[in-house]
Amino acid sequence: MKSPSLIACIAALLSLPATAVGAQERAAAFEAPKAWAEFATLLHERYGYFARSGVDGERILAAFADRARTAPDDKAFINVLQHVAHNFADPHFVVGPLDSEDWSIVPTASDLFGRYDGGNFVISDVRENGDAAGQGVRPGMTVVRVEGLTPRAAVEDVTGRRFAELSALQIDFAFNVALAGHRKRARTLELADGGRQRRFALTASNDLAQRIEDGPLLTVERHGRIGVIRINNSLGDQKLIAAFGAALAGLSDTDTLLIDLRNTPSGGNTSVARGIMGHFVDHDRPYQMHVVPFETRVLGPTRKFVEYVAPFGTRYPGKVYVAGGRWTGSMGEGLMIGFDAIGATTVGSVLAHLLGALDNATIEGSGATIDLGTEQLFTVTGLPRESYRPTLYLDHAERTAQGDPVLAAIAR
Repeated sequence: MKSPSLIACIAALLSLPATAVGAQERAAAFEAPKAWAEFATLLHERYGYFARSGVDGERILAAFADRARTAPDDKAFINVLQHVAHNFADPHFVVGPLDSEDWSIVPTASDLFGRYDGGNFVISDVRENGDAAGQGVRPGMTVVRVEGLTPRAAVEDVTGRRFAELSALQIDFAFNVALAGHRKRARTLELADGGRQRRFALTASNDLAQRIEDGPLLTVERHGRIGVIRINNSLGDQKLIAAFGAALAGLSDTDTLLIDLRNTPSGGNTSVARGIMGHFVDHDRPYQMHVVPFETRVLGPTRKFVEYVAPFGTRYPGKVYVAGGRWTGSMGEGLMIGFDAIGATTVGSVLAHLLGALDNATIEGSGATIDLGTEQLFTVTGLPRESYRPTLYLDHAERTAQGDPVLAAIAR
Protein backbone atom coordinates (compact mmCIF):
# COMPACT_ATOMS: atom_id res chain seq x y z
CA MET A 1 0.00 0.00 0.00
CA LYS A 2 1.42 3.36 -0.99
CA SER A 3 1.69 6.07 1.62
CA PRO A 4 -0.41 9.26 1.24
CA SER A 5 2.77 11.33 0.88
CA LEU A 6 3.98 9.18 -2.01
CA ILE A 7 0.60 9.36 -3.73
CA ALA A 8 0.57 13.14 -3.33
CA CYS A 9 4.03 13.43 -4.86
CA ILE A 10 3.05 11.30 -7.86
CA ALA A 11 -0.12 13.33 -8.36
CA ALA A 12 1.82 16.57 -8.23
CA LEU A 13 4.28 15.36 -10.84
CA LEU A 14 1.49 14.15 -13.12
CA SER A 15 -0.21 17.57 -12.88
CA LEU A 16 2.88 19.45 -14.09
CA PRO A 17 3.20 20.44 -17.75
CA ALA A 18 5.59 18.27 -19.74
CA THR A 19 8.02 21.18 -20.08
CA ALA A 20 8.10 21.65 -16.29
CA VAL A 21 8.74 17.95 -15.68
CA GLY A 22 11.56 18.03 -18.22
CA ALA A 23 13.11 21.06 -16.54
CA GLN A 24 13.01 19.33 -13.17
CA GLU A 25 14.63 16.22 -14.63
CA ARG A 26 17.40 18.32 -16.20
CA ALA A 27 17.98 20.18 -12.92
CA ALA A 28 18.31 16.89 -11.03
CA ALA A 29 20.50 15.21 -13.64
CA PHE A 30 23.84 13.98 -12.37
CA GLU A 31 26.82 16.00 -13.62
CA ALA A 32 30.02 14.68 -12.11
CA PRO A 33 32.21 17.78 -12.69
CA LYS A 34 29.59 20.09 -11.20
CA ALA A 35 28.98 17.82 -8.21
CA TRP A 36 32.73 17.53 -7.58
CA ALA A 37 33.14 21.31 -7.68
CA GLU A 38 30.39 21.73 -5.10
CA PHE A 39 31.92 19.06 -2.86
CA ALA A 40 35.38 20.68 -3.06
CA THR A 41 33.90 24.10 -2.22
CA LEU A 42 32.10 22.60 0.77
CA LEU A 43 35.36 21.25 2.15
CA HIS A 44 37.35 24.42 1.43
CA GLU A 45 34.81 26.72 3.03
CA ARG A 46 33.17 24.77 5.83
CA TYR A 47 35.22 21.77 6.91
CA GLY A 48 36.97 22.66 10.13
CA TYR A 49 39.81 20.15 9.70
CA PHE A 50 40.69 20.46 6.00
CA ALA A 51 44.41 20.60 6.79
CA ARG A 52 46.16 19.37 9.92
CA SER A 53 49.19 17.31 10.83
CA GLY A 54 49.15 14.18 8.68
CA VAL A 55 46.35 15.47 6.44
CA ASP A 56 46.88 17.68 3.37
CA GLY A 57 43.43 18.55 2.09
CA GLU A 58 44.59 19.99 -1.22
CA ARG A 59 46.67 16.92 -1.99
CA ILE A 60 43.76 14.62 -1.17
CA LEU A 61 41.37 16.49 -3.47
CA ALA A 62 43.97 16.51 -6.24
CA ALA A 63 44.41 12.74 -5.93
CA PHE A 64 40.71 12.08 -6.51
CA ALA A 65 39.61 14.96 -8.77
CA ASP A 66 39.92 13.08 -12.08
CA ARG A 67 38.19 9.98 -10.71
CA ALA A 68 35.30 12.05 -9.39
CA ARG A 69 34.88 14.21 -12.48
CA THR A 70 34.76 11.16 -14.76
CA ALA A 71 32.51 9.03 -12.55
CA PRO A 72 30.01 7.32 -14.90
CA ASP A 73 27.10 7.55 -12.45
CA ASP A 74 26.15 8.88 -9.06
CA LYS A 75 26.91 5.63 -7.22
CA ALA A 76 30.45 5.60 -8.57
CA PHE A 77 30.78 9.27 -7.64
CA ILE A 78 29.66 8.58 -4.07
CA ASN A 79 32.19 5.75 -3.86
CA VAL A 80 34.96 8.20 -4.78
CA LEU A 81 33.77 10.65 -2.12
CA GLN A 82 33.87 7.86 0.45
CA HIS A 83 37.53 7.26 -0.43
CA VAL A 84 38.15 10.99 -0.03
CA ALA A 85 36.53 10.95 3.42
CA HIS A 86 38.71 8.04 4.56
CA ASN A 87 41.81 9.96 3.49
CA PHE A 88 40.93 12.75 5.91
CA ALA A 89 41.23 10.24 8.79
CA ASP A 90 38.29 11.78 10.65
CA PRO A 91 35.55 9.47 12.01
CA HIS A 92 33.10 12.40 11.89
CA PHE A 93 33.56 12.79 8.11
CA VAL A 94 31.08 10.32 6.58
CA VAL A 95 29.72 10.21 3.03
CA GLY A 96 26.42 8.44 2.45
CA PRO A 97 23.99 7.03 1.75
CA LEU A 98 25.56 3.78 2.96
CA ASP A 99 24.71 0.35 1.61
CA SER A 100 25.50 -3.12 2.95
CA GLU A 101 28.78 -3.27 1.04
CA ASP A 102 30.15 0.00 2.36
CA TRP A 103 32.67 0.10 5.17
CA SER A 104 31.39 0.22 8.73
CA ILE A 105 31.33 3.54 10.55
CA VAL A 106 34.11 3.74 13.11
CA PRO A 107 34.15 3.87 16.03
CA THR A 108 30.37 3.29 16.35
CA ALA A 109 30.49 -0.08 14.58
CA SER A 110 33.91 -1.32 15.56
CA ASP A 111 35.21 -3.61 18.25
CA LEU A 112 38.95 -3.40 17.59
CA PHE A 113 41.49 -0.62 17.55
CA GLY A 114 44.87 -1.14 15.94
CA ARG A 115 47.98 0.77 14.96
CA TYR A 116 50.87 0.50 12.55
CA ASP A 117 54.22 0.64 14.33
CA GLY A 118 56.27 1.09 11.17
CA GLY A 119 56.79 -2.63 10.73
CA ASN A 120 53.74 -4.51 11.97
CA PHE A 121 50.02 -3.91 12.27
CA VAL A 122 49.11 -4.55 15.90
CA ILE A 123 45.88 -4.81 17.88
CA SER A 124 46.12 -2.20 20.66
CA ASP A 125 42.60 -2.20 22.16
CA VAL A 126 39.62 -4.57 22.15
CA ARG A 127 36.12 -3.31 22.88
CA GLU A 128 34.21 -4.85 25.75
CA ASN A 129 31.31 -7.16 24.77
CA GLY A 130 32.29 -7.30 21.09
CA ASP A 131 32.68 -10.58 19.22
CA ALA A 132 36.43 -10.05 19.01
CA ALA A 133 36.72 -9.88 22.80
CA GLY A 134 34.44 -12.89 23.16
CA GLN A 135 36.61 -14.98 20.87
CA GLY A 136 39.83 -14.07 22.64
CA VAL A 137 41.38 -11.33 20.52
CA ARG A 138 43.76 -9.42 22.80
CA PRO A 139 45.96 -6.33 22.63
CA GLY A 140 49.42 -7.14 21.35
CA MET A 141 48.36 -9.58 18.64
CA THR A 142 49.78 -8.87 15.18
CA VAL A 143 47.43 -8.71 12.21
CA VAL A 144 48.56 -10.90 9.33
CA ARG A 145 45.50 -10.70 7.06
CA VAL A 146 42.16 -8.88 6.98
CA GLU A 147 39.56 -10.56 4.79
CA GLY A 148 42.37 -12.39 3.02
CA LEU A 149 44.30 -9.19 2.32
CA THR A 150 47.56 -8.10 3.86
CA PRO A 151 47.01 -5.08 6.13
CA ARG A 152 48.83 -2.89 3.60
CA ALA A 153 46.49 -4.00 0.83
CA ALA A 154 43.47 -3.49 3.11
CA VAL A 155 44.62 0.08 3.86
CA GLU A 156 44.90 0.75 0.12
CA ASP A 157 41.41 -0.68 -0.41
CA VAL A 158 39.94 1.66 2.22
CA THR A 159 41.75 4.79 1.03
CA GLY A 160 41.89 4.19 -2.73
CA ARG A 161 45.57 5.21 -2.73
CA ARG A 162 48.98 3.57 -2.65
CA PHE A 163 50.35 2.83 0.81
CA ALA A 164 53.49 4.87 0.17
CA GLU A 165 51.39 8.01 -0.44
CA LEU A 166 49.75 7.90 2.99
CA SER A 167 50.75 9.50 6.29
CA ALA A 168 50.95 7.53 9.53
CA LEU A 169 47.65 9.09 10.64
CA GLN A 170 45.90 8.01 7.42
CA ILE A 171 47.33 4.50 7.66
CA ASP A 172 46.13 4.00 11.22
CA PHE A 173 42.66 5.31 10.43
CA ALA A 174 42.25 3.15 7.33
CA PHE A 175 43.57 0.11 9.21
CA ASN A 176 40.86 0.57 11.83
CA VAL A 177 38.17 0.90 9.16
CA ALA A 178 39.44 -2.35 7.65
CA LEU A 179 39.31 -4.07 11.05
CA ALA A 180 35.67 -2.98 11.43
CA GLY A 181 34.88 -4.50 8.04
CA HIS A 182 31.85 -4.00 5.85
CA ARG A 183 28.58 -2.97 7.45
CA LYS A 184 26.56 -6.15 7.02
CA ARG A 185 29.30 -8.68 6.40
CA ALA A 186 31.01 -11.13 8.75
CA ARG A 187 34.78 -10.67 9.04
CA THR A 188 37.81 -12.92 9.01
CA LEU A 189 41.09 -11.97 10.64
CA GLU A 190 44.36 -13.86 10.74
CA LEU A 191 46.41 -12.88 13.77
CA ALA A 192 49.83 -13.86 15.03
CA ASP A 193 49.75 -14.62 18.75
CA GLY A 194 53.23 -15.30 20.01
CA GLY A 195 54.60 -18.18 18.01
CA ARG A 196 51.33 -19.31 16.46
CA GLN A 197 48.89 -17.96 13.89
CA ARG A 198 45.16 -17.97 14.54
CA ARG A 199 42.15 -17.35 12.31
CA PHE A 200 39.10 -15.58 13.73
CA ALA A 201 35.68 -15.61 12.07
CA LEU A 202 33.91 -12.56 13.53
CA THR A 203 30.35 -11.32 13.19
CA ALA A 204 29.68 -8.04 11.41
CA SER A 205 30.73 -5.24 13.73
CA ASN A 206 27.37 -3.54 13.15
CA ASP A 207 25.79 -6.35 15.19
CA LEU A 208 27.37 -4.96 18.37
CA ALA A 209 26.19 -1.45 17.53
CA GLN A 210 22.64 -2.75 17.04
CA ARG A 211 22.68 -4.66 20.34
CA ILE A 212 23.73 -1.52 22.19
CA GLU A 213 21.07 0.56 20.43
CA ASP A 214 18.41 -1.97 21.45
CA GLY A 215 19.60 -2.02 25.07
CA PRO A 216 19.10 0.35 28.03
CA LEU A 217 20.16 3.99 27.92
CA LEU A 218 22.38 3.46 30.94
CA THR A 219 23.23 0.93 33.61
CA VAL A 220 23.96 1.48 37.31
CA GLU A 221 26.38 -0.39 39.57
CA ARG A 222 27.70 -0.11 43.10
CA HIS A 223 31.20 -0.98 44.21
CA GLY A 224 31.20 -0.31 47.93
CA ARG A 225 30.91 3.47 48.39
CA ILE A 226 31.49 4.06 44.67
CA GLY A 227 28.47 4.48 42.43
CA VAL A 228 28.84 3.87 38.70
CA ILE A 229 26.62 5.16 35.88
CA ARG A 230 27.54 3.68 32.51
CA ILE A 231 26.14 5.50 29.45
CA ASN A 232 25.31 3.07 26.65
CA ASN A 233 25.85 5.16 23.50
CA SER A 234 22.74 7.22 24.22
CA LEU A 235 24.06 10.80 24.40
CA GLY A 236 21.79 11.75 21.51
CA ASP A 237 18.61 10.57 23.22
CA GLN A 238 16.76 13.27 25.17
CA LYS A 239 15.27 10.61 27.45
CA LEU A 240 18.75 10.12 28.89
CA ILE A 241 18.45 13.43 30.79
CA ALA A 242 15.66 12.08 33.00
CA ALA A 243 17.19 8.61 33.19
CA PHE A 244 20.50 10.03 34.37
CA GLY A 245 18.78 12.18 37.00
CA ALA A 246 16.91 9.16 38.35
CA ALA A 247 20.08 7.05 38.40
CA LEU A 248 21.97 9.80 40.23
CA ALA A 249 19.21 10.11 42.83
CA GLY A 250 19.51 6.40 43.51
CA LEU A 251 23.23 6.86 44.21
CA SER A 252 22.87 9.89 46.48
CA ASP A 253 24.24 7.94 49.45
CA THR A 254 27.58 7.21 47.76
CA ASP A 255 30.80 9.08 48.43
CA THR A 256 32.22 8.76 44.92
CA LEU A 257 30.64 8.65 41.48
CA LEU A 258 32.10 7.26 38.26
CA ILE A 259 30.40 8.39 35.05
CA ASP A 260 31.51 5.85 32.46
CA LEU A 261 31.65 7.19 28.88
CA ARG A 262 33.72 4.35 27.44
CA ASN A 263 30.75 3.21 25.36
CA THR A 264 29.70 6.48 23.68
CA PRO A 265 31.27 6.23 20.20
CA SER A 266 28.42 7.91 18.31
CA GLY A 267 28.46 11.15 20.26
CA GLY A 268 25.19 12.97 20.87
CA ASN A 269 24.01 16.53 21.44
CA THR A 270 24.82 19.37 23.81
CA SER A 271 21.40 19.52 25.46
CA VAL A 272 21.85 15.98 26.77
CA ALA A 273 25.43 16.75 27.80
CA ARG A 274 24.36 19.89 29.68
CA GLY A 275 21.52 17.92 31.28
CA ILE A 276 24.17 15.60 32.72
CA MET A 277 26.83 18.15 33.69
CA GLY A 278 24.24 20.46 35.25
CA HIS A 279 24.02 18.14 38.27
CA PHE A 280 27.64 18.97 39.15
CA VAL A 281 27.74 22.79 39.13
CA ASP A 282 26.20 25.40 41.43
CA HIS A 283 26.65 28.33 39.03
CA ASP A 284 27.18 28.84 35.30
CA ARG A 285 30.52 27.38 34.18
CA PRO A 286 32.27 27.35 30.77
CA TYR A 287 32.89 23.87 29.40
CA GLN A 288 34.05 24.12 25.77
CA MET A 289 35.07 26.65 23.13
CA HIS A 290 33.96 26.80 19.48
CA VAL A 291 35.62 28.34 16.42
CA VAL A 292 33.74 28.57 13.09
CA PRO A 293 36.26 28.45 10.19
CA PHE A 294 33.68 29.50 7.57
CA GLU A 295 33.46 32.93 9.15
CA THR A 296 37.20 33.50 8.73
CA ARG A 297 37.62 31.85 5.33
CA VAL A 298 34.61 33.42 3.60
CA LEU A 299 33.41 36.38 5.66
CA GLY A 300 36.65 37.63 7.19
CA PRO A 301 36.25 38.14 10.96
CA THR A 302 36.84 35.14 13.21
CA ARG A 303 33.87 33.79 15.14
CA LYS A 304 34.76 32.24 18.50
CA PHE A 305 32.49 31.55 21.45
CA VAL A 306 32.46 29.65 24.73
CA GLU A 307 29.61 27.36 25.70
CA TYR A 308 28.40 27.20 29.30
CA VAL A 309 26.68 24.67 31.49
CA ALA A 310 24.08 25.91 34.01
CA PRO A 311 22.89 24.18 37.19
CA PHE A 312 20.23 21.57 36.49
CA GLY A 313 18.44 19.18 38.84
CA THR A 314 19.82 17.96 42.14
CA ARG A 315 23.53 18.54 42.66
CA TYR A 316 25.75 15.58 43.53
CA PRO A 317 28.10 16.56 46.40
CA GLY A 318 30.67 13.74 46.30
CA LYS A 319 33.87 13.12 44.39
CA VAL A 320 33.31 12.69 40.64
CA TYR A 321 35.35 10.72 38.11
CA VAL A 322 34.57 10.52 34.40
CA ALA A 323 35.98 7.68 32.29
CA GLY A 324 36.72 7.64 28.56
CA GLY A 325 38.63 5.58 26.03
CA ARG A 326 38.94 4.56 22.39
CA TRP A 327 35.15 4.31 22.08
CA THR A 328 34.42 7.73 23.60
CA GLY A 329 33.52 9.95 20.65
CA SER A 330 32.22 13.40 19.79
CA MET A 331 29.84 14.50 22.58
CA GLY A 332 31.43 11.89 24.82
CA GLU A 333 34.71 13.73 24.23
CA GLY A 334 32.88 16.99 24.85
CA LEU A 335 31.75 15.68 28.22
CA MET A 336 35.31 14.64 29.05
CA ILE A 337 36.68 18.14 28.48
CA GLY A 338 33.56 19.68 30.03
CA PHE A 339 33.79 17.69 33.25
CA ASP A 340 37.50 18.50 33.41
CA ALA A 341 36.62 22.20 33.13
CA ILE A 342 34.09 22.06 35.97
CA GLY A 343 36.42 20.23 38.36
CA ALA A 344 35.80 16.49 37.96
CA THR A 345 38.71 14.09 37.52
CA THR A 346 38.89 12.40 34.13
CA VAL A 347 40.43 8.96 33.75
CA GLY A 348 41.13 6.72 30.77
CA SER A 349 43.11 6.35 27.58
CA VAL A 350 43.29 8.16 24.24
CA LEU A 351 39.79 9.10 23.06
CA ALA A 352 38.15 8.45 19.67
CA HIS A 353 39.00 11.83 18.07
CA LEU A 354 35.77 12.61 16.24
CA LEU A 355 36.66 16.06 14.98
CA GLY A 356 34.54 19.14 15.59
CA ALA A 357 30.83 19.84 15.92
CA LEU A 358 28.98 17.78 13.32
CA ASP A 359 26.95 19.33 10.50
CA ASN A 360 25.21 17.84 7.47
CA ALA A 361 25.15 18.80 3.80
CA THR A 362 23.93 17.49 0.45
CA ILE A 363 25.48 17.79 -2.99
CA GLU A 364 23.18 19.23 -5.66
CA GLY A 365 22.55 16.83 -8.52
CA SER A 366 23.88 13.91 -6.48
CA GLY A 367 22.45 11.62 -3.86
CA ALA A 368 25.56 12.14 -1.73
CA THR A 369 25.04 13.20 1.88
CA ILE A 370 27.97 14.63 3.80
CA ASP A 371 28.53 14.64 7.56
CA LEU A 372 31.55 16.64 8.72
CA GLY A 373 32.76 18.89 11.49
CA THR A 374 32.17 22.54 10.57
CA GLU A 375 33.15 23.94 13.97
CA GLN A 376 36.52 23.39 15.59
CA LEU A 377 36.25 22.49 19.27
CA PHE A 378 38.64 23.31 22.11
CA THR A 379 38.91 23.04 25.86
CA VAL A 380 38.20 26.25 27.75
CA THR A 381 41.98 26.77 27.95
CA GLY A 382 42.35 26.58 24.16
CA LEU A 383 43.63 23.00 23.69
CA PRO A 384 42.14 21.27 20.60
CA ARG A 385 39.66 18.67 21.81
CA GLU A 386 41.40 15.95 19.82
CA SER A 387 44.62 16.65 21.74
CA TYR A 388 43.00 16.19 25.15
CA ARG A 389 44.16 13.33 27.38
CA PRO A 390 42.45 12.31 30.64
CA THR A 391 44.03 13.53 33.87
CA LEU A 392 44.54 9.98 35.15
CA TYR A 393 45.97 8.55 31.96
CA LEU A 394 45.89 4.80 31.26
CA ASP A 395 47.47 3.00 28.31
CA HIS A 396 44.45 0.67 28.20
CA ALA A 397 41.07 1.65 29.59
CA GLU A 398 38.73 -1.12 28.36
CA ARG A 399 37.16 -3.55 30.82
CA THR A 400 38.20 -7.19 30.40
CA ALA A 401 37.47 -10.49 32.09
CA GLN A 402 40.45 -9.74 34.32
CA GLY A 403 38.94 -6.53 35.66
CA ASP A 404 38.33 -2.82 35.11
CA PRO A 405 41.48 -0.68 34.90
CA VAL A 406 39.46 2.49 35.53
CA LEU A 407 37.97 1.24 38.80
CA ALA A 408 41.40 0.03 39.84
CA ALA A 409 42.86 3.48 39.12
CA ILE A 410 40.29 5.45 41.13
CA ALA A 411 40.36 3.00 44.04
CA ARG A 412 44.10 3.51 44.67
